[in-house]
Amino acid sequence: MRADPIQRAIDEDLVRVLYAQDPIAFFSHWFSIAVLVAIYWPAIPSPPLFIACFGFYAAANCAGLALWICNRRYPHVMSPRGWINLHAVRGVLLYSAPGIAIWFAFQSPQSDLPLLHTVMLVTLAAGVFMSNGFDLLNFATAIPFLLFPSIVLHFGTHTFDRTIVAIVLAFFFCAINVYALSYRKLFQQVVQARVDQQYLAESLAVQKHVAEEASLAKTRFFAAASHDLRQPLHAIGLLAASLNDPAATPAQHAKTAEHIVYNVEALNQLFNQVLDLARLESGVTQVIRLHFRLSELFERVGSQYRPQAAAKGLALRIAPTSMVVHDDPVLLERVLSNLLSNAVRYTEEGAIWLGVRRAGRATGGYIEVRDSGIGIPVEEHERIFEEFYQVANPQRDARQGHGLGLPTVKRLVSMLGGELQLRSAPGRGSVFRFPVQAGDASGIVASLNEAVAGGASAQGRQVLCIDDEPSILEGLSALLGRWGCTVRGARDETAALAALADGFVPDAVLCDYQLANHRTGAQALTAVRNMLARAGHEGVVTLLITGDMASAELAALALQGIPVLHKPVTAARLRRTLEMLWQQAELDKGRAAAVVELPAADKVTDAGSKGGSSSKDTGADGVTMPPGAARIEARHRPQSASQEEG
Repeated sequence: MRADPIQRAIDEDLVRVLYAQDPIAFFSHWFSIAVLVAIYWPAIPSPPLFIACFGFYAAANCAGLALWICNRRYPHVMSPRGWINLHAVRGVLLYSAPGIAIWFAFQSPQSDLPLLHTVMLVTLAAGVFMSNGFDLLNFATAIPFLLFPSIVLHFGTHTFDRTIVAIVLAFFFCAINVYALSYRKLFQQVVQARVDQQYLAESLAVQKHVAEEASLAKTRFFAAASHDLRQPLHAIGLLAASLNDPAATPAQHAKTAEHIVYNVEALNQLFNQVLDLARLESGVTQVIRLHFRLSELFERVGSQYRPQAAAKGLALRIAPTSMVVHDDPVLLERVLSNLLSNAVRYTEEGAIWLGVRRAGRATGGYIEVRDSGIGIPVEEHERIFEEFYQVANPQRDARQGHGLGLPTVKRLVSMLGGELQLRSAPGRGSVFRFPVQAGDASGIVASLNEAVAGGASAQGRQVLCIDDEPSILEGLSALLGRWGCTVRGARDETAALAALADGFVPDAVLCDYQLANHRTGAQALTAVRNMLARAGHEGVVTLLITGDMASAELAALALQGIPVLHKPVTAARLRRTLEMLWQQAELDKGRAAAVVELPAADKVTDAGSKGGSSSKDTGADGVTMPPGAARIEARHRPQSASQEEG
């Protein structure tokens, strides 16, 4: 990946060093011209050719100086490689003249001229090695033109002394090339080390900037979260103190209790939003794609927000559609719920529109949520996706939300494989849209709005609870006992296995993730399931309860079919999850029995109807579920917090 930057850096250094030597070379070549003309002057062989050769030599030297001036004044007129190639052409012209000019020495009656000219050529070759040896192209185009004519002519005389000179010149040619090769390698290593150092410095600077931005974001996050958490806590403290006022009337106590409940709900809502965001960041939430009719999902979310919109005098319009999509209905519902909640909150008059457009998509379409609200300035389009940032709520009024909805929406859309787009301006409303994939109507398993009758009841169930905290075991025992369950508690894996050995056969096993003695709930559940399987009790419902958001083991548990429930867990949430898992277990048993009774052709049809049911489902509230559970959960989720059971 970094070969091109390194090569460009090498080329830039080559240009700088090559052209830095040219002024010295310019005067050196004028000196060479003067010396050669002086030694040939007494008896110039072939004067016209001599004048032409040395005139060309002088012109090439002047052209080299002109090229140096152009490089100094206009360095960016071409690439570094272009300047290197031009310098090589200059070398061919400049060094071919003195190299070929040795022919005049062998035409002269003076026997010492070939040796004198050869000495001058060797001197020029040493200069080429020093100034051009670190570049293969410039060195290879200069040295042969400089030395080959002399070597050939010395060998051609067929005399002993000239042959020795030719051999020495040939050895010199080979040696200077070997030294130039090591010179080039050393030069490239130095440049590469410098580039690596520069790259490392730039990388460290970028990482430092990212770390500083992350630190600032974390500081802003905790500052906003601290404020939003302290406000209801402060209010609860004051309200709780007022309950001790002996002069207060029962009506005042009731009003105070109502305010306390309101603030507790606000705290719970904020805490759940933060945990949802943490689950998305940690990658625990899974995408389970199903084929379903988009109109059913639109009707579900529309029924939730029509009363709120009507209370403000707003019209909530849902465009009719027959489109079938292939997506995660639970995550998609969370996206639409957040967007519609914001639209209702920040729209004072007009209407809100929810629909799907096929324009611009070969397959699928774009879901759009439009409103006629206050709008968002262009400069705020990026910041609104930061946690706890709100454009129109500088006073941090909790009734206007906490600024976690849009960050959650953006991450959910990204998880679904799309990109959340925004068009908005102050006073002109807002449009949020994101892509959805087209589905296949033949792949629809059940309607999203279809109610499942006869939900599995907790009455008469046996539940094994594993937790190293006695208070949690007592709380679970009391809660499950009120639901009609028979509960057996265990502090660790050993106690749980002992309960099974005593003949206790659970319908469900609830286990905390962090247990004593460095054991995990995953290990305990594995041991319990293995023991039950050996006793012939397959398909016992297991549920892991954890406060961990980013453990790699949690993702592995989903692949093993162990549902994961993230703390804090409300009573209604626990009961809903257990009943859903029991119902799914009963459906699986019934499906297995049906497969046994069906003829072969029907077995193939039934297996194909399951579609992608082999993957794990993610239920509401961040519960990682076994196959099919998300579909049941989507139909049994309560519409509001007020419907949760105690």
